[in-house]
Amino acid sequence: MAVDFLKGISAELKWVETLIANRLESKYPEMVPLIKHSLKKTGKMLRPAFAILFGKIVGIEDEKSVKIGATLELLHNSTLVHDDVIDNADIRRGQKTHNSIWDNTITVLYGDYMFATAMNIAVELENIDVLRKIASVSKSLVTGELIQNANAFNFPPKREVYFEIIKLKTAVLFSACCSLPLIVGGKEDLLPLAEKFGEKLGIAFQIVDDCLDFKADLKKLGKPKLIDLPEGKATLPVLLAMENGEEDVVDIVQRVFKSKGDVFDERDKKTLVKILEKNGYLKEAFDFAKILISENMEILERFENNEYRKTLFKICDFIINREF
Repeated sequence: MAVDFLKGISAELKWVETLIANRLESKYPEMVPLIKHSLKKTGKMLRPAFAILFGKIVGIEDEKSVKIGATLELLHNSTLVHDDVIDNADIRRGQKTHNSIWDNTITVLYGDYMFATAMNIAVELENIDVLRKIASVSKSLVTGELIQNANAFNFPPKREVYFEIIKLKTAVLFSACCSLPLIVGGKEDLLPLAEKFGEKLGIAFQIVDDCLDFKADLKKLGKPKLIDLPEGKATLPVLLAMENGEEDVVDIVQRVFKSKGDVFDERDKKTLVKILEKNGYLKEAFDFAKILISENMEILERFENNEYRKTLFKICDFIINREF
């Protein structure tokens, strides 16, 4: 589901989708329904887009950028399949999750299959530094999930834990999407800039996503809203309210966490959203993300001015203004 401003690389993104579909394909009929379901609806394709755009900026072959993009998109999707099992999620991207159709054992194994497929594509790049980076990213993703689960329902929730989880689960992958093309292209001078750009973008993306959990509807966001708190996750708007001594928010979070998510009625939901909106905590969280995006705009100025850099500017604008 590539967004409009990615039309300039639509052919390459289609190539990524085709490569993923071809590599997931299996001769075993037991696999076919699982694969077909995962290919029904793709995400926004931002992660492959970063790989392709940075690949074009540094002048590496499109095939290599596409393989990087396909690897990281599959890696990302494999973690989503596993996350849905952990969270007992029913909806992802507006459709039923694998675990809501098949049992958890099959779903976890299919997530492993996607991960293995990603690694098969990565090996074809024949670059040990790329493989080392992908291995590091994979370790970070799993570590982030472990830390998130270890801290679920811990009261009071801590801001430093929230940001560490964001870094490990989201920002590290975004950073890899931006930096791997530079590793392939041998652009060591620009590599730290690309890594920092991706990290800031990932943090901003997740903060906005967390804010949308309180605002967006199922049709736009592709998943139900107000799902984070009953899963034991206090995101930035809630943390800001608690730090400011909002007693109603503190009471709601404590009650939800104590009940392991079982006690969170419509009245609590309306109260929580009202306080976060009326007292400016959602705006404050958005403003934090905007600062990161503004810093990224400055980073982009260090790269060559061309159509691909302009598209990256548009992606930054999309992330801070998106509704899905």
